[in-house]
Amino acid sequence: MADDTTSYDLLEGAGLRPTAIRQRVLSALLSAGRSLSHRDLVELLPGLDRVTIFRSLKLLKEAALVHGVQGVDGTLRFVVNPAERRGCPGGHAHFLCLECGAMTCLLDQELPRVGVPAGAEVRGKQLLVYGICPECAAGKRSKAERARRAPASTGRSRRPRSLG
Repeated sequence: MADDTTSYDLLEGAGLRPTAIRQRVLSALLSAGRSLSHRDLVELLPGLDRVTIFRSLKLLKEAALVHGVQGVDGTLRFVVNPAERRGCPGGHAHFLCLECGAMTCLLDQELPRVGVPAGAEVRGKQLLVYGICPECAAGKRSKAERARRAPASTGRSRRPRSLG
């Protein structure tokens, strides 16, 4: 499978041992063509324990192979970073399609500067723009494809666990 070769090379290039589980998780993210939540990956990777998938995502994030963006429903979704640039450079907005779940880095859209109280330690920031992507808006995706690609909704409004 081409994605396995790519995931193997990416893992090795990041200095990670390319285990079968890490390759499966990274391959799923690569082949999805959109952002995936932990829950999406649990459903896509039968036979893999949810904790194992969580640990793999955390490691991939620490190695700057993926980055996570919290969606409008509070779910953390993961996007593979471009091969030519390890790590999400940060400081930019993201666009989330509410129909198909595609997450796009808006690299040319810088985040506004936000003043915080003196002595505060900022742990992160994000700006999420959401709506309908051009393909879905133009009806280029079938209803079945949009349903298959749409972000999984847990129906719960609990705070997501932090991955570092």
